[in-house]
Amino acid sequence: MIDEQKALAAAKAYADKNFENCWDEAYHEASLVEIDNVQYWEIDTNIAPPLDAPFNEQFFPSPIKYYVNPETGECIGYKGHRHKKIYTRGR
Repeated sequence: MIDEQKALAAAKAYADKNFENCWDEAYHEASLVEIDNVQYWEIDTNIAPPLDAPFNEQFFPSPIKYYVNPETGECIGYKGHRHKKIYTRGR
């Protein structure tokens, strides 16, 4: 099983590859969860501007969760704050 730091790294790599501004450097945390009898690392972070973004490019953060397989370390998808299921992208 991968540890929390590897799960965070996998989620960040997935976010950087598939989205723009979908990783909040100031806030991200991991916890093990079970969904439909399958265990995942759930990574909570925000859709947020870069820390060094100028004032005119700032916006309020919005929650997003990434899901990482604890056995393989692969990020399998994400859920936004309005999603009910895990979505995949770029796989």
